Amino acid sequence: MPVAIAHVRAEARQLRVLGWSYRRIALRLRARHGLRPLAAFRLAHGWTQEEAARHWNERWPEAGAVKTGKAWSYWESWPGRGGRAPSAAVLWRLAELYQCRPGELLDGPDFGRSDPAAQAQAQVVPRARETTAFGDGDGDEPLRTAAILDDPVRGEVPSAASTEAMLLGLLSGWVPAA
Repeated sequence: MPVAIAHVRAEARQLRVLGWSYRRIALRLRARHGLRPLAAFRLAHGWTQEEAARHWNERWPEAGAVKTGKAWSYWESWPGRGGRAPSAAVLWRLAELYQCRPGELLDGPDFGRSDPAAQAQAQVVPRARETTAFGDGDGDEPLRTAAILDDPVRGEVPSAASTEAMLLGLLSGWVPAA
């Protein structure tokens, strides 16, 4: 069952308060809610389509036709039925607006997965994460927390208070070098 957009925007606001970047929030929203990149980045900012258009028009008032939420609807629907492809210039400006790279706003297959080196790395990385971040419980809490924070798709994000307590515990025995 699809989640209401208002809930997705609220989730994005909560993650931003935790210090997450817009890019990281967009990745999480894509993974959790099956959003296309353009919609995920817009929602990562907490904007409706109309609000995104207003931000565009304020930033580039001389850029020709005034953008509306309808333009966003067309772009976000592409390459689906009824959608319209944004031009390279529009993608560039959207990336500037959303604070990301233009290529991150495009959807499609990842042809890099056919690279044998990428396949080998994908097999090694999960095993390394399991053994280093989720050890036998003997002082591995900092690594577990770091692994969770490093992976925006993984389950629950630790609270700021628990992360701060863990960091204070780490620093309690730290002595600066002479």
